[in-house]
Amino acid sequence: MPQLICSVAEHAASFEGFKGFLLIWMSYAAFAYVVLTGASIATFIYYYVYPTYDKWRFKSNPKYPSPTYVLGEVVLGGLLAPPWVTLMSSMHLFLISNGTLRHHCDTPQSIGYKLFSAAIVLLVQDLYEWGWHYLGHRFDSLWVLHRHHHRFYNPTPFGTIADYPLDNFMRSLYPVVVYAVSYSLIGMPLDIDMLYFATAFVTIIWGMYLHTGHELSFLPYDHPVFNTSFQHYAHHAVSVKNKPYHTGNFVKWWDMFAGSLYTGTQVIPALEDQKLGNRSLEKWEKEV
Repeated sequence: MPQLICSVAEHAASFEGFKGFLLIWMSYAAFAYVVLTGASIATFIYYYVYPTYDKWRFKSNPKYPSPTYVLGEVVLGGLLAPPWVTLMSSMHLFLISNGTLRHHCDTPQSIGYKLFSAAIVLLVQDLYEWGWHYLGHRFDSLWVLHRHHHRFYNPTPFGTIADYPLDNFMRSLYPVVVYAVSYSLIGMPLDIDMLYFATAFVTIIWGMYLHTGHELSFLPYDHPVFNTSFQHYAHHAVSVKNKPYHTGNFVKWWDMFAGSLYTGTQVIPALEDQKLGNRSLEKWEKEV
C-alpha cells in the first residue's frame, strides 16, 4: 500500500538546501490555508452568516460576536497561523525528501500497524497538547502569550488556531513528540500517513467542532470521554490564569486526572438554558 506522505516527499526530492525547505514550507502552508482556513470559512458561513432559530438554540453563548471580534480571529487564526503550525511538519517532509529521515517511510504496511499507529498518535498528541496548554494557564511567562487566545471568549471556527506564533510553533512539534515517544516505546517510527492524518483530524475536524460555539444535539455536552464544544466554550469563557479548565482537545482523561474539569455555573450549556426558557422563539425574534 503506497504511503501518501512519502510519495509527496519523494516528489519534493528535487528541492535542495534552504530554498528547498522554504518551498516545501510555503507549499504546506498554502495547503493549510486552503483546508483549514477554507473549512473555517465554510463552517462560519453555515453557523454565523446564515443563523437560524434551530441553530441558535444550541449556541452555547446566546450572543453573536461583533464583526471586529471575528476579524481578530480571522487575522490571528486564519491568516497568521498556518505558516507556524506547518513549520516542523515541513522540516520533517524536507528531511524525508533529502534522505535524512527516509527510514520513516520504512514501516510495516499492515492494517494492524496503521491502526496501532493511529491510536498512539491520537493519545500522544492529545496528551502533549493538554500538557502545554495546561502549563500555559499555570506559568506567568506562558500565560502572557496564551492569554491572547482567550480574548476570543465567544469562539467561532476561525478561533481554532487563533494563537500567537509561539503557541502555534508548539503545536507544530507534533511529529517530533510523537516520534520521540514511538522510538522510546517500540524502537521504530509509526506509520507516517497515520501520523499526519490523525493529527489533522484532531486539529482540523475536532478542533473546529470545539470552536463552532454550537453544541451537537446527538453528543451530550458532558460526554464522559470526549471534550465537547460547550466545555471548550467554558474553557474560553472562564479558564484564565491558574484556572486551567478543559485544556485537553480530544479526550478529557487528562483533565480528569489533573482535576481541571469545569463544574461551575458561571456559564451553562445551551440545553440547560433551553430548560430555563431562555431559548424561546420569542427571545430569538426579539434579541437576536
